[in-house]
Amino acid sequence: MAGEVSHKRALIGKAGEALVAAELLRQHIDVAYPAHDGGVDLIAYRGHRFSNVLPIQVKAGSEQSFAFMKSWFRIEDIVLVHVWNVTTAPEFYVFGGLVDVEDALGTQYTQSDSWRIAGRYSVTHPTDAHFQRMQPHRNRWDRISDRPPDRSDF
Repeated sequence: MAGEVSHKRALIGKAGEALVAAELLRQHIDVAYPAHDGGVDLIAYRGHRFSNVLPIQVKAGSEQSFAFMKSWFRIEDIVLVHVWNVTTAPEFYVFGGLVDVEDALGTQYTQSDSWRIAGRYSVTHPTDAHFQRMQPHRNRWDRISDRPPDRSDF
């Protein structure tokens, strides 16, 4: 049973990555998959300009819940994409950095010991307030397509 749950979660994660990749491809952004998952699930780039790559971390779930960890942002310029409802009606939340994540969490949670000391926070049953703070990050693909901002070709 535990193996089945783990396998199902892995499939949900891969489906989330595929959904993010499909959306980026739809927007004419090329996508590569790293051979090793060292914190980067996808690499976005345009054309043959491999000097302008953007690492992407994808977190996917079959429901509406989320978790954040400061350590995910140890990779320079990484973008985090949360995918909710992977198996039904996917919703995408794009975070261009730690500032966006802290905006979504709100002051109450960024001041918690869980975030300040442990560097993580998760919400398994979001409230209306959580949904409201997440909305500014919904479908913010510009946080990928417009980056890095000082390079006009990405």
